[in-house]
Amino acid sequence: MKLQTYFKASAAPAVLGLALLAQPAMAQDSDDQTVVGPVEGAEVTGDGAVGNQILVTGTRIKQPNLESASPVTVVGAAEVAQTGTTRVEDLVNSLPQVFAGQGSTVSNGSTGTATLNLRGLGAERTLVLVNGRRLVPGDPSTSAADINVIPAAMIQRVDVLTGGASSVYGADAVAGVVNFVLDTEFEGFKFDTQYSFYNHNNRAGSDVTNALDARGFPYPRGMGADGGTFDATLAFGSSFDDGRGHAMGYVGYRKINPVTQNKRDYSACALSGAAAGGYTCGGSATSPNGSVFYFDSPTGLPGDPDFTSTAGQFGPNRTLLPGTTAYNFAPRNYYQRPDERYTAGVFADYEISPALHPYMEFMFMDDRTVAQIAESGNFGNTTSINCDNPLLSAEQLGVFCDTENLLVSPDPDRAFDVVGNTGEAPFTFVDATGTAYQRGAAQILRRNVEGGPRQDDLQHTSYRAVLGLRGDLDPVWSYDAYYLYGRTNFAQTYLNDFSVSRLQRALDVVDDGAGNAVCRSVVDGTDPNCVPYDIFSPGTSAPSADAINYLAVPGFSRGIVSEQVASAYVSGALGNYGIQSPWASEGVGIVLGAEYRKESLDFQSDISFQTGDLAGQGAPTLPVSGSFDVKEFFTEVRLPIVQDSWLSEFYLTGGYRYSDYSTGATTDTYKIEGELAPIRDIRFRAGYNRAVRAPTVQDLFAPQRVALDGSTDPCSGAPIAAGDIGCLASGLEVGDIVAPNPASQYNGLIGGNPDLVPEIADTYTVGVVVEPTFLPGFSASVDYFNIKVEGAIQGIGADTILEQCDRDTADPFFCGLVVRDGSGSLWRSSNGYVEDLSQNIGKLATSGIDVQAGYNRQIGSAGRLSFSFVGTWLDSNRFNPGVPGLEDTECVGLYGNICGTPTPEWRHQARVGFDFTNGVGASVRWRHFGAVDLDNLSATTPPGIAGFDAQNYFDLAFTFEVGDNYNFRLGANNILDKSPPLTGQQACPAGFCNGNTFSQVYDALGRYIYAGVTLDF
Repeated sequence: MKLQTYFKASAAPAVLGLALLAQPAMAQDSDDQTVVGPVEGAEVTGDGAVGNQILVTGTRIKQPNLESASPVTVVGAAEVAQTGTTRVEDLVNSLPQVFAGQGSTVSNGSTGTATLNLRGLGAERTLVLVNGRRLVPGDPSTSAADINVIPAAMIQRVDVLTGGASSVYGADAVAGVVNFVLDTEFEGFKFDTQYSFYNHNNRAGSDVTNALDARGFPYPRGMGADGGTFDATLAFGSSFDDGRGHAMGYVGYRKINPVTQNKRDYSACALSGAAAGGYTCGGSATSPNGSVFYFDSPTGLPGDPDFTSTAGQFGPNRTLLPGTTAYNFAPRNYYQRPDERYTAGVFADYEISPALHPYMEFMFMDDRTVAQIAESGNFGNTTSINCDNPLLSAEQLGVFCDTENLLVSPDPDRAFDVVGNTGEAPFTFVDATGTAYQRGAAQILRRNVEGGPRQDDLQHTSYRAVLGLRGDLDPVWSYDAYYLYGRTNFAQTYLNDFSVSRLQRALDVVDDGAGNAVCRSVVDGTDPNCVPYDIFSPGTSAPSADAINYLAVPGFSRGIVSEQVASAYVSGALGNYGIQSPWASEGVGIVLGAEYRKESLDFQSDISFQTGDLAGQGAPTLPVSGSFDVKEFFTEVRLPIVQDSWLSEFYLTGGYRYSDYSTGATTDTYKIEGELAPIRDIRFRAGYNRAVRAPTVQDLFAPQRVALDGSTDPCSGAPIAAGDIGCLASGLEVGDIVAPNPASQYNGLIGGNPDLVPEIADTYTVGVVVEPTFLPGFSASVDYFNIKVEGAIQGIGADTILEQCDRDTADPFFCGLVVRDGSGSLWRSSNGYVEDLSQNIGKLATSGIDVQAGYNRQIGSAGRLSFSFVGTWLDSNRFNPGVPGLEDTECVGLYGNICGTPTPEWRHQARVGFDFTNGVGASVRWRHFGAVDLDNLSATTPPGIAGFDAQNYFDLAFTFEVGDNYNFRLGANNILDKSPPLTGQQACPAGFCNGNTFSQVYDALGRYIYAGVTLDF
């Protein structure tokens, strides 16, 4: 995506490092200290000699006075300082082109990484570069890069290019490119440190506090401070041998303290939208007192038409009470994960001669974080209870072991087949000692509040090394060749989860003949360590510590993701051969190159993960390994047609890449771009790019398994009626009552597909750049973009499938993908799920207009005024699973279980600043997110989840220069401490929705205050 071009302008690195704000990429005078974007108009000597290296994203052609034909937004070092950024994803996510990805406020479903998602097309369709070269995939679960490896203090600028760039950089550049250009030319000694924290006044309205009060849940009020972050980076650099060589290095440390959801009143419980308005405190049926599902009828007689599944809960003194009590799982969940990160890097180059210039890069990161969610327990993992259990009272035995509730088969696939719904005789079980007994249906959901929250300890250790050689062969030809090796070592340790197999043994309790309640497995010798788990008398008899210790088992998984790239190209300025237009002062520029890339994955999990024995995981975590490689040839040609003649400028650029994958697929990617400037003040640009995304190793080889995949079951809750056609088509019968999952989590069959082929994307951009000579320092651009992805690698989506197979709709194709277990459920056992495997049938598309503007002006002797603006209007953001007859789902202005994170029609950020000559600077930033509605909004939608109003945040930053060596910064983001918009569990898909809001989109924790200093010698 980025091309390297060189120029001799010694002031340029310092200007870029200190003066760049978020601005459109446009040509500027390299001597102008008011640089507002990447230096595309940098001067190069006539013979094309190499000076300081500047990377220009979107091309590899080395040529003077380049201007970007593709829309590029630049975020510079000054913006990093003025936002108080220590997490780079927060910086980039503030741009309107970027949607929420993995980050620090994701807990349930966190990978422990930080990813970028351009245009909402997915993190795996966004290519991330460092200094114009790939960043290694960050986790075994995805090909997306983990930008935790990027030290914020070393960023010189970030280039964000819209649209496909596969012809330049290869696969994955579908939505665009994010290129982190680090300050590798730094000289001297620099120490940068910062401390930041969140400050919030808990003042939620009665719609939230009434819900909390109704359940008696505690919640904070008034002002508080938490989530402290310490960040420090030490850098050093120097040239040597009379400037022919240069070396620099850095080391960094960052520690982030956690914030739990009980620290905010609006997240102190899991909200649920109420039909009458406001909220109630929802929660999980897996409660401390223990919920239980069993079968019953009013008469107790076989064939009773009212025979159905019934919910109850254990009560004091071994009683059985009606209904369930939802457990508030929110308080223990992390709103902000704790994180500790170490980084280091070395960059060096040495000019042996103009033709031989070796260089190297090395980057290291060790990042460890913990994702914490509510306690584990029995999540319905056991579905029956033995009728010779001495821990059950006569009342409880009378219900569970009533004849109509007895199991008729030992087959786990018939776990919900009982006498009352089959008419068969009860099955007689016989244990290893010869004892005969029967079992009654009793699916137990009991929260392990004695054992503490589940903690997913995630560690990523990343290495990235580049060895290269570049140089000028003669005044026409130059070259660049390098080898890149990247590797991420992944280590996961999952704590405080329960073993399903041990749960089954610990609940299968018998009398040992001496009046002692012991596990049957102790009596028959299959597990002498088993300890009975007595959960049948909450409030009067608690489970023993020995039982908790027996049940709790850790889970371990390890993985290695690696990437190798060998790339080489030659670049020619053919003007010296006379190959140029008669109206142009420059000749044709050309690039010819070849590249080899190999992606490998080796992921291993322990037996607890593999067998699905961990109760709180939702599905087995299976090993996966594999690799693929690709051999490529690429070329690029830039033709200056007119320069400073009857037009100011007119350029055409074309590119092509041929890729041959080891999986058998081949792809052709290409681009054609043009730039036309009738006068110097205005430039029109347009481009077409064909891009691809290759399937990842996980896409190809991940084992198929049942896992949590959906958020709704439209057939649950109310009895099935004769008109509920989709529910009947999926296997239910009139009168059935399917229990909903209080936590809104449902199963899907997911997994890899070795027959997948690369996705194909087409990107169109058309825009205009204005740099009026009568208003020095001002620049603006308006660009239209249109991206379409065909053959997208994705599942249809469990919720999308169920939308077409619900009470009102019965599409045969979609209903054929719905597999219900014996109770009709999609969550009570792994036998109920929605088939949602990856296929090459999806379609994605987005279009809109980007508006960018910047102004930098010296105001007499007072100082310098600066202004920047970046906004995006979305015309469309839609997807289609590719099933014939199914209309596109449009997500602009929507959020929810179908569209996911909020997708506002309009979003922008703007900053106004003034730097006084005495070294004091101040700026204000305005961030705006447009309003969104629920994606399945209807007349019955509870008002509390119907949508979010437009959100506006204001940030204030101060900088202070003291002498030549000290730069202080102080600021607050969300200065007005605006609380986030809230939703309920019905529209809060697990993952990016955390704490009743979309915490990666909105400012979820309140006011962010930071103070830092940079010592530069």
